[in-house]
Amino acid sequence: MPITEEMPEATTLGRAINDASDKTLRAVFKSICAKNDEARKEAESQLLVTATDTEESSDNNKKRQVPRYTFCVNCEKEFDVTTNTEENCRYHPASSEPTGEDLYIDNYDEFEVDTDEMREEFPECFTFACCDGNLKDNPYGCVSDFHREQYPDQKASKRSRAV
Repeated sequence: MPITEEMPEATTLGRAINDASDKTLRAVFKSICAKNDEARKEAESQLLVTATDTEESSDNNKKRQVPRYTFCVNCEKEFDVTTNTEENCRYHPASSEPTGEDLYIDNYDEFEVDTDEMREEFPECFTFACCDGNLKDNPYGCVSDFHREQYPDQKASKRSRAV
């Protein structure tokens, strides 16, 4: 079942949800799920999917619940594991390096050039070793592939897919 916004934004509750921080919304959501079985089951149906591990193990086709939405290690975007294809993720396998002369004009080592602010102001001066493209001409990537899950607290399996 896809996630839908059933609450109209014009209501007071809708405005409160839109104005609350992510941290506050998570705390409220966890509290509701802890107190109400129906809410917890609805959250599980929308946020979890069954995965089949394809790495070799003693139990073939071992099924377990995994998060449906997660972040990609390569492009750092959130993705839905149920719709992940080898064309979804675009990224550069090598990081960009400061190479433009404009970064060093009148600098004399007075300030750091490899910063987010400099990347934003001078995208043409940061080149990727993988494709010799720069942030201005090719910001999204030179490689297309499947999204790869980040595993902050656990070791990633060699390969898993959601069913």
